[in-house]
Amino acid sequence: MTVYRYPLNPPVTGSTAVENPTQMVDYVMFQRKRINYDDKNGSNYYGLNVPNNTVATENNKARVYIAMPQDLQTAYQPTYRKVDMGVMGMAMAEGLSSTDLDGVVTALQTAASSALPEFATGALAQVAQGAAQMLGLAGNADANALQALTQGKVFNPYSEQLFSNMQFRTHSFSFKMFARSERESQEINNIIKYLKQGSLPIYGDSDTGKAARFFEVPDKFDIKFVRLDPSSGTLSDSEDLHYKIHTSVCTGVSVNYTPDGQYNAIKNNNLGTGDDKPLQVPVVSVNCRFTETQLVTQQQIKEGF
Repeated sequence: MTVYRYPLNPPVTGSTAVENPTQMVDYVMFQRKRINYDDKNGSNYYGLNVPNNTVATENNKARVYIAMPQDLQTAYQPTYRKVDMGVMGMAMAEGLSSTDLDGVVTALQTAASSALPEFATGALAQVAQGAAQMLGLAGNADANALQALTQGKVFNPYSEQLFSNMQFRTHSFSFKMFARSERESQEINNIIKYLKQGSLPIYGDSDTGKAARFFEVPDKFDIKFVRLDPSSGTLSDSEDLHYKIHTSVCTGVSVNYTPDGQYNAIKNNNLGTGDDKPLQVPVVSVNCRFTETQLVTQQQIKEGF
């Protein structure tokens, strides 16, 4: 497997020598992969949110490690909606909890009786609005407006906050990379290409190379936080840091070749934009955004997500 890593030499503390490894260094690992749509496995559905649905994937032959960004955060966003149940809605909810038909009928009859004031006031408000419209007069008084003006009170809407769904978690990473050597400049360029390629679709048939009416969907990404031991050069790929991230899709990559507000070029005769070509600037900033393809639940929080 090809590994692209930035920085090539671990950053150090307490010394200006790049070659002096000291403490552990944490990295973000990005691994691209593609779903194998030829592997049916008894199902033609390749979604990742169906329990026990096995989806065959193939990892890209390269992998990227970038030193941790300065800003690292995650968010969980359950969605709720406000529902005004009203007196009839509350009664229907109580009726549904009853185990026999008589109980349901009784609950609805009770609710209908309790709702008479609202019904009467609402009907009066509708009559008033209809008359105003017929005569071309202004006015939009409703049942609550009439109650407030005549009784000093309004009807209880029995409002509830009801769970609707979960939002997919999103993750944004911002990296500023300085090329301290031509080799490191090549490595940065390869990392940028790796991320950009993984975010984009393939035009036509990737097997034959012929143009077609379809796009092959972009790659998915496995993202993981890992720790490097500079003294041994080993990575803790088996252990997760901070929190786990579900398989994600890349929803955007932006590269700023002038992050310091001015253009500076490197004196370099190795020009070009192909593989293993160095950057022509000493520093770039890369921003990439990812959205998970699976929803996070309580059980998965226990698993470290």
